[in-house]
Amino acid sequence: MTVEHEPLISTGRLRRPRFRPYLWLGLACALAGTALRADLVLTNYTASLPLKVMASGDSITDDSSINGAWRSYLQPLLQNNGYTFTNLGRWISTTTPTFTLTRHEGMDGAVIAYPGVSGPTHGYPASSNYTLLTLSDALTNVTPDLFLIDMGVNDMGRGRDPYFVATNDMAGLLDLIFAKNPAANIIVGKPTSITYASILGYLNYGTNMPIFCSALQSLVNARRAQGQNVFVADLFSAVSSPSMMKSDGTHPLYSGLSAMANEWLFRIAAMTVRTDRVVTPFIAGGSNWKYFDQGLDLGTNWTQPQYDDSAWATGPARLGYNTPGVVTTVSFGTNFLTKYITTYFRRAFIAPAHVLYTNLNLRLNRVDSAIVWLNGEEIFRTNLPSGPISFLGRATNSVVGDSLYTYFPTTVSIAGLPAGTNVVAVEVHRFSPSQANLSFDLELFGTGEIAPRLAASRNGADITVCWPATNNAGFILLSGTNLSCSTTWSPLGGPYVLNGGFYEYREPLIQSLTANFYRLQYVGVPATGPKLGCVLESNALALSWPASFAGFNLETCTGMPSAGLWQTVAGPYPLSNGSFGSSVPTTNGPQQFFRLRKPLP
Repeated sequence: MTVEHEPLISTGRLRRPRFRPYLWLGLACALAGTALRADLVLTNYTASLPLKVMASGDSITDDSSINGAWRSYLQPLLQNNGYTFTNLGRWISTTTPTFTLTRHEGMDGAVIAYPGVSGPTHGYPASSNYTLLTLSDALTNVTPDLFLIDMGVNDMGRGRDPYFVATNDMAGLLDLIFAKNPAANIIVGKPTSITYASILGYLNYGTNMPIFCSALQSLVNARRAQGQNVFVADLFSAVSSPSMMKSDGTHPLYSGLSAMANEWLFRIAAMTVRTDRVVTPFIAGGSNWKYFDQGLDLGTNWTQPQYDDSAWATGPARLGYNTPGVVTTVSFGTNFLTKYITTYFRRAFIAPAHVLYTNLNLRLNRVDSAIVWLNGEEIFRTNLPSGPISFLGRATNSVVGDSLYTYFPTTVSIAGLPAGTNVVAVEVHRFSPSQANLSFDLELFGTGEIAPRLAASRNGADITVCWPATNNAGFILLSGTNLSCSTTWSPLGGPYVLNGGFYEYREPLIQSLTANFYRLQYVGVPATGPKLGCVLESNALALSWPASFAGFNLETCTGMPSAGLWQTVAGPYPLSNGSFGSSVPTTNGPQQFFRLRKPLP
């Protein structure tokens, strides 16, 4: 008797596998979770009814520096990601093969509020070149669905008060738009840096920009809390290097414009409802964080979700001290020469049950270094050596310049998120106790896809659970008796039979037991296939394979025929001691062969 395996797909780490009793009373799909907050429904827009986008800004948006600016890079990005859209505006750029939607409302030299300072531009004299006027004129006969606003470089460079510009001028611009279109979606850009500007003395006001960006984030958060569809794009962090700027230190080069377009795309995706993928903003910039700033070593338990942080202080980000744009000042101790090395931060977020998250996108502001923990497990560290880090462990390098205010992006692969409450914990370490600055904030996004829906039916003495097969080969079925404690649920080995475009799993229905619940979990594609073990018993061959390969069907044939003559061995395949198994009676008939195979639609 020959044993074979066919490695195809589906592996992952499964928590606490145990023998699964067969029981049934109800079905739990674990798919009807918290509703996602997003504001553009992609399927609402078609070629005859496209998404109407209006880009508004200054010379970084219009054509005075580079034709099409970031708009020319954004068009193909949106189109390649399934957006059917058109651009609105009174001004028209020069078309190129990949840039044909050329209308916009960019105004060279514009500021947000009266008086304007530069002109004439598109027929507006200098004093009238301010967005509260020009955008009002532009909206006379059009109603955009989505506004992309990149304003503030000239306001900050001219020395206007950053808090007033954010809380009064930009707030007035939002009010203007919503008065004309209450259903509008608005993404406001944190403007690019002027630290290296060589025009009009802008660099003298370089630190005004991070203050403005922070106040802008606070404004957007307040408007979101009021129910308005306002979002932030972090263009400041996207154009993260002077090498991405032209020689004037103010206008981005092609690399900078491309980075801006990708940032716009990411933020648009984060507010879009679509059927093929999900981007969920779990933690917004400027959110409230619990923090511990008493200069004590908390050990390791503080990263755990169940840790009691009720006595910790709370405040909105950015948190820190001696850094422009910090909203909440934390303590560094009593001696400015021996400041605390480590400060701790925690925040909870809710993950919906009906989404499979495969990646986390972090936008981390840290001065100087940080370790990020999720539910007690380290997921990322930056500017620190590898290995254990003590309470007094210091950052590898000092953070200076625009990096003090930059949110550095990184993507972390994950195998799903537990539905419900999750906890992020961050420890920020200093480079030196005498260094002046501390700053922390974190944006967190989850990316993934909507999990397929489960259905159940009774077939005589059996229960059949099924789900769509297309694009869902990476899911496995789990079951358990405790709906509130899904970590104790066990994987179901199979077989998963393809039938009419659905995966079907069938097992006996035992009505004497209280209840059994089912859910799907994504485990992805394995790097290697399962190994099939066998033990010859007195009257049977006991076959087994690891529990991490749920959903692989045991198949048999005689005489090694073509693949079409393989037959699935009936299940269910019980789970015991970390392995699935099946006992096949021995016969005096032809030689039998066995393999493991994941059925693909």
